[in-house]
Amino acid sequence: MPPSLLLLGRRRELIADFARKWGCPLMIRLDYRRSPRQKPLGGVPLYTLDAMCGVCEYLFKRECLPLFHPNLDRFRDIYSVGVSLRSDGYEAEIEVVGRGFDAGDLRLGKAVPHERIAADLSDGSLSRRGTISDTDYRRERASRIERVRRLKAYIDFANRSAMLATDLNAFNPTHSFADSNAGIPHKYQRIPNTILRKLIEIVQTIRLSVIHGLPASKDFVASLSYLPGKDWILWDIYGDWYRR
Repeated sequence: MPPSLLLLGRRRELIADFARKWGCPLMIRLDYRRSPRQKPLGGVPLYTLDAMCGVCEYLFKRECLPLFHPNLDRFRDIYSVGVSLRSDGYEAEIEVVGRGFDAGDLRLGKAVPHERIAADLSDGSLSRRGTISDTDYRRERASRIERVRRLKAYIDFANRSAMLATDLNAFNPTHSFADSNAGIPHKYQRIPNTILRKLIEIVQTIRLSVIHGLPASKDFVASLSYLPGKDWILWDIYGDWYRR
């Protein structure tokens, strides 16, 4: 998992120290004790200390807790996955999206998986593997390009206003098609076996050594991304108790 700074109160000096150590921008995400009626949209890079502190104030007023990471650019993900696990079994269902997409889209139901894999974690074997059709991928690609353009407009807004928003559709896709199109291939390339093997090893560790230390849940979902030069990054593990 990436280094993290979770703030329970207003601590400008802690944010400044974290930014000095890991560099700007920092990615802002959020946590909460009780699910807000309208959840602010996180996963945004913030470029200045004033923007970071302003967004923290915005979140505290909405009873949310700011969570900072070094910025791992979501637009550079090569693969992103959502992995479904059960605490009483060893089968994992893996949903994959390719370059230019992110795992959050899978969790929120905003993307159709480009690849579906079923793995037996007791021995690491695959029992099922299928990929999206070219027609469906082209449709998903067009939808994602539109979403990326809105995301970039939202990032501009967050840095100018030091606020977040709850609805991406409120932002006009003002960036050029060429700019947003650059990182999204015209065809999906399924995960190479070497990269998939590393992923399954991580998921085996999560199933055998991690979920037992989390609050009890029958089902868990883990979100991971594969980034150039970073290998697999684990973002979150959610149980039945999570309410998005």
